[in-house]
Amino acid sequence: TETPPINYRIKMSKTKSQSPRTAVKSTQIKSIGNFKIALGAVVCSEAQLTGDITIGSRTVVHPTVKIIAEGGPVIIGSNNLIMERTVIINKKREGESVPLVIGDGNVFECGCHCESLSVGDENTFEARSFIGVNIVVTERCVIGTNCSLLSKETLPPGTVITGKDHLRWTRQATTQASNLQQIEYLVKLLPNFHRLTKPSVS
Repeated sequence: TETPPINYRIKMSKTKSQSPRTAVKSTQIKSIGNFKIALGAVVCSEAQLTGDITIGSRTVVHPTVKIIAEGGPVIIGSNNLIMERTVIINKKREGESVPLVIGDGNVFECGCHCESLSVGDENTFEARSFIGVNIVVTERCVIGTNCSLLSKETLPPGTVITGKDHLRWTRQATTQASNLQQIEYLVKLLPNFHRLTKPSVS
């Protein structure tokens, strides 16, 4: 028997006596724009998508997520986990439209807010973190819970920022294996409890 990731055992125990049809009352949000959703992506219809948005294979978008392509396209790669109440927005900037490109294997935890110029691979944005419009996030970075980055800078690979004092250090390890396990579980779980936005790209 497959064992779910520990983060989701409590949630499942609350709903296992209910049928998938009644466990969650889904409210479909009207999304507006041009969407390219790859085969294998799981995008809950309760998420709000606005503008020109591309979502790669095996990326999971939870309910109540907002992805807004205001100043240009938002292009999201594969194997990303975007959790409840996350806001990803490509803000309007002076000059021509510029895409916000998000790489592969990133984790956006509950309530985080990302306006970054670009995001590389295997980064973690912890709960309620805030990344401003002038930040470039490279790869394997961790922005800690409640941390806000508002200055103009490029974070070197492996940068970790945590605590009320925004302490920094560098890490070499990656959590990609555990993140992929979590995505594998959610790809099977979410369609049982939520309506999905259908893939548009094979």
